[in-house]
Amino acid sequence: MSRKHYFQPGGALDTDAPSYIERQADRDLLEALDENEVCLVLAPRQTGKSSLMMRAWNGLEKAGVRSGIVDLQQLGGGHDMDKWFGDVAYQIERSLKLTHNAVKWWAENSGIGPTMRFMTFLEDIVLAEIPGRVVIFFDEIDSILPLPFSDDFFTTIRALVNARAGNETLKRLNFVLLGVASPTDFIKEKTRTPFNVGTEIRLTDFDSEALKTYKDVLGEAGESLIDRILYWTSGQPMMVQDLARTALKWPESDRDTDHVDTTVRENYLKTRIETDRHLNFIRSYLLQGGRKARKTLKTYLSVLKSKPVDHDGRDPVHARLKLSGVVRVDDNNRLAARNRIYQSVFGPKWVKTAMPRDIYKMIALGASTALLLVLTWVFLIQPALFPDFKNHQKYGWFDQDIYYTDKSEFALTITPPDPDIRRIEFSAWDEHKESFAGIWKKEITSKEGSEKIDGVQEKLKKLKSGENRYRIRYFGKLMSKNNYETVVLVVFWQNPELLNNLEMADVPAGCFHMGCGEWTSDCNDDEKPVHEVCLDAFQIGKYEVTQEQWKNVMGYNPSYFKKGGRYPVEKVSWNHVQEFIRRLNKLTGKRFRLPTEAEWEYAARSGGKPEKYAGFSDDRKLYQYANFCDNNCTYDWKNENQNDGYQHTAPIGSYLPNGLGIHDMSGNVWEWCRDWYDGDYYTASPKSNPTGPDRGASRVLRGGSWSGDAGGCRSAYRLRLDPGSRDDDFGFRLLCLPGHP
Repeated sequence: MSRKHYFQPGGALDTDAPSYIERQADRDLLEALDENEVCLVLAPRQTGKSSLMMRAWNGLEKAGVRSGIVDLQQLGGGHDMDKWFGDVAYQIERSLKLTHNAVKWWAENSGIGPTMRFMTFLEDIVLAEIPGRVVIFFDEIDSILPLPFSDDFFTTIRALVNARAGNETLKRLNFVLLGVASPTDFIKEKTRTPFNVGTEIRLTDFDSEALKTYKDVLGEAGESLIDRILYWTSGQPMMVQDLARTALKWPESDRDTDHVDTTVRENYLKTRIETDRHLNFIRSYLLQGGRKARKTLKTYLSVLKSKPVDHDGRDPVHARLKLSGVVRVDDNNRLAARNRIYQSVFGPKWVKTAMPRDIYKMIALGASTALLLVLTWVFLIQPALFPDFKNHQKYGWFDQDIYYTDKSEFALTITPPDPDIRRIEFSAWDEHKESFAGIWKKEITSKEGSEKIDGVQEKLKKLKSGENRYRIRYFGKLMSKNNYETVVLVVFWQNPELLNNLEMADVPAGCFHMGCGEWTSDCNDDEKPVHEVCLDAFQIGKYEVTQEQWKNVMGYNPSYFKKGGRYPVEKVSWNHVQEFIRRLNKLTGKRFRLPTEAEWEYAARSGGKPEKYAGFSDDRKLYQYANFCDNNCTYDWKNENQNDGYQHTAPIGSYLPNGLGIHDMSGNVWEWCRDWYDGDYYTASPKSNPTGPDRGASRVLRGGSWSGDAGGCRSAYRLRLDPGSRDDDFGFRLLCLPGHP
């Protein structure tokens, strides 16, 4: 793996990720599973639960234990219990690679209730097809707690575990539950027996001894850098990886503790909580529950003031504080602040500001007066002055509807979501105030199903190119509380021809030997064995997608190096690229996608020729074909003997093309591929048009970048990262199949 991407904050790490730190939990989990104990990995977000799961899965597979992974968050929030359990069965089928068709079986047995059908599926299908032990990991279990049938899921798991006592078949089945939750959350209905099975696996933070490899990677100053990172984070896994990754990017001369302190202040202490996904989750988690939130914050405030708070494992307030991540249990069995970053961001001042009002004290002032106030608030004041708004996105991406226009004026025709709408308000986003500012409102006197709101066209004249956000709020009748909100993103589409003229190179059908063979060197294990692959013809972008092209579709430029024009777009995740492609296909009527690994390597090697790099093999000529870490580079792995002319990204087409006329497939920016990553995939890859494994934790990037060494530019080199990862050297190019309009 490229040294720049050694550290991977956020997301599940692959089973062979070099930055993975083994903890006691790794051993405890495998030992408990070996004893056939149900395991509960319940911990705050960003503490390594999913990475631990992937390691355990790999260890079980090597031991001959078949394991499946079900990501419950992927199932969404649908309230159809039958369909939901059917989707779980389908995920189990795919994860365990069963020969049975779970969807067909589920439909054929619809006469059985969903929970009993699910239990039957596990016993009669899964355990019948797999003769040995089976472990199923249920990840993100907290995502199902709001569902009305969540109790049924956990009681079903408990029933299967209890049934193992008299059932030899079920004794071969085991479960691991992972998420941000407490066992007391699993079954909410008081008449049901609590979830009383399972062994909890405790995840600990990193310590100095465990981070020895990190110190080595960071160079001579590694010891002092890690010590300072631990000073701020107390070993919180995601924060350690994040700060270490940032430190690795610094030149050796800048790697000191002062730079660590500056980074902490800029990236955490000065960051608005609402704009940081991790911090915002902690905020939301602490403030859930109304009156319970007040009790939670009062207890937390006592911890911050160093008042002794003895830990009670049965106290739901203590459980919530631990799961939020802001506290830990110290050696004296007392609650203590987790680390200095959380202690600063969520300090006493924040607690006092965020503390919910104690409305129950107000009620105690007088029952009749309080009742009147409550009724007045519920039916008059709150609906009129502080209405709640339901999301009303028609299309939606990141909670926004997208509209494209090639004119400087934009007139919006809207359809009220409810016939009893009494007022519509329209407002625009104010970048300086970071809020929506009301600029127009209209009282509705008729109940027309659709109407063009007068005045909108005048208010939206002369749009600037870029992201322009507007909010439309629909107010229902006072007593109904049917209020709705739509956020509209208007993209001023200045140059439609920019997308219609994407330059593509024709890649003929053919077969080639994929992987790291005799024509190259420095092979990695995941680039072997060399295997024959045959591909249908396709078209691939002659160039990487540019910042101008991205902005024309998405309305903004995410790049770190905002040079615009023909510079490649970067700092885009695999997930964001999928949204770009979805919109591009809708705008152009074509069917673009990312290339598979096989398609990418075949095109890079000029149609499968034995080339070490894209179009050539001579290391001495790399600077003519690729933008990589040459003598302009500031990293300590730079190549002093070559100069490609650019310190960072270069305009597309700045270097020689390969044999198919394709540019920059070596260097400039890493390019996302369609495939999930599997280090052993080449051993069982299909010969014809392989598309990669069905699932995984990471997506593949190819080609190397301006900040990477020559090794990463090799045509066979495979980088893998979480699909949500973004960096200043992550980009992509498009693929289109022939015959598609």
